[in-house]
Amino acid sequence: MKLTVNGERIDLEREMSIADFLSSRNVSGTLVGVEHNLAWVRREDWANITLKENDRLEVIRIMAGG
Repeated sequence: MKLTVNGERIDLEREMSIADFLSSRNVSGTLVGVEHNLAWVRREDWANITLKENDRLEVIRIMAGG
């Protein structure tokens, strides 16, 4: 299954939730924002949304600075 993550095409072996995808990439849920097919997704919904063929994800890590 192919999807686009931050502009890069990647292959997944199976469908999985956004939460499972982030976990498989060792991305912590804190200070992370996710856009799925051009819509922002609340953290509490990550486990309920299954990624499908040709989906688009933008994963943004929020950083503090000064």
